Amino acid sequence: MPIVRSTKPNPDEQIPVALAARIVGIDRSSLAHLVDHGLVPRLDVDAVRALATSGEVMAKSSDSPSPLVIRLDVNPAVQRIVDMSEDELSQSAQGPHRLPGSSLGRDVLLCVRSFVIATGTLEELGDPIPLVTDRRGRDITGRTVSVRITHRLGVLTSRPTKAVEDARWLGRRARVGTGGAVLPLKS
Repeated sequence: MPIVRSTKPNPDEQIPVALAARIVGIDRSSLAHLVDHGLVPRLDVDAVRALATSGEVMAKSSDSPSPLVIRLDVNPAVQRIVDMSEDELSQSAQGPHRLPGSSLGRDVLLCVRSFVIATGTLEELGDPIPLVTDRRGRDITGRTVSVRITHRLGVLTSRPTKAVEDARWLGRRARVGTGGAVLPLKS
């Protein structure tokens, strides 16, 4: 007699990273990075479902100017983002970044592997610091930034139930182009 297996998934069963990444629609290393940071505590059916339905967020025409997206690059072996305080999270976005002086006061989305984990505003811009010199001998400058965090998401799988104001960005994927660590959100 053949064994009949149920096709209904067990909600407590862990899903392999490769399968979960394929369902969510991101690459395996990005999902593993989110798990290492503690932003996805368990890869079960509910977590994968929440990530798959997170969707992509773009700037609206009413969001003028569009928010700046700061990509955080924190090594999870050194410190996990879940364990960071808001001050430590703000310091990890410090830079220096190539931003004009007109960026002061703009809305900011802090992202890990394109997922928005915090929102805030650009409070301070430092003086220009020479980063590198190009082929023509011109200095390419950057500025240190100070970000005030207004909303923060501890776990990507538990987005706010009411998407009011800045909370509408949390837990979703930011659509940005290619380039540096700070980019404007695409519309």
